Amino acid sequence: MVVEDIELHTRRVLESMKAILESASMRMENVVKVTVYLADLADYSKFNEIYNAYFRTDPLPARTTVGSNLLLGARLEIDAIGYKPT
Repeated sequence: MVVEDIELHTRRVLESMKAILESASMRMENVVKVTVYLADLADYSKFNEIYNAYFRTDPLPARTTVGSNLLLGARLEIDAIGYKPT
């Protein structure tokens, strides 16, 4: 379900990411690279505020943010790479 409000949409996407990581016995701290696709770059400030609440590690994951035409009316999409030391 696509959510129109960027703040709620951001939280839902990041909570989904968190759940996926937890299913692999990882946490947000295991994320090393993130690519963020925003349908409207004017949403960046609101997105970034919420994003920063989820990533409080040092160092922060590398991040690229781009504007993109997203499918099905999505406001944002996040692609992340996690690393789990052995």
